[in-house]
Amino acid sequence: MIMKIKGIIFDFDGLILDTETSEVLIWEKVFQQFGLIFPLDRYLHNVGHATDNHFVHGFMRDLGLSNDEIEFAISEYEKLFSNSGFLDNPREGIREIIQSARDSGLKLGIASNSYRIWVSGHLRNLNLEHFFDPVCTRDDVSNSKPDPELYNLVLRNWGFLPQEVFVFEDSPNGILAAKNAGMYCIAVPNPLTVNMDISKADLIFNSFMEIDLHEIVCNFEE
Repeated sequence: MIMKIKGIIFDFDGLILDTETSEVLIWEKVFQQFGLIFPLDRYLHNVGHATDNHFVHGFMRDLGLSNDEIEFAISEYEKLFSNSGFLDNPREGIREIIQSARDSGLKLGIASNSYRIWVSGHLRNLNLEHFFDPVCTRDDVSNSKPDPELYNLVLRNWGFLPQEVFVFEDSPNGILAAKNAGMYCIAVPNPLTVNMDISKADLIFNSFMEIDLHEIVCNFEE
């Protein structure tokens, strides 16, 4: 039986808005102020988990910074981040994908390991909030990705079957969550996650600019 695609679920951090690459660039500057090299490998291990930079504080403790130095580093990070302008625009091509999906009559939802205040605030700043219903975040579930709970929650909101939906993700944990929920998954990695193992995705694109949404929907419906 052919299943019609009825909805698309999007991750947020690193996919719609490349917060992850921005975070690394700024943390690298902060660590340099202390004569330290930012431990990128350890950071990458946490990408896609339910974290909010607290693990970076652990990096600093392990490298011998005092509590006062860590507090100063966090303050510097927040100052640099707020003035960076990195988060003023979504990833190239994502607006067109979202608009195309809406024009095709597809439901659009968010499933994010980040907190609601973070996701909704940035969606609002990007003028994208009105496209998505529901917006499911770590506030709504007990288990974060790679557990499928977030994706299952979106499905329950819509009343759709997993085969009637596909997912856009950028990281291994997000891809695994989508596959654990029984959904098709398309990976569109950012500059930080492009070298991670995203091979479990059904399709992989380097950029949203490469994607023909109509063609993908037709292929998944075959």
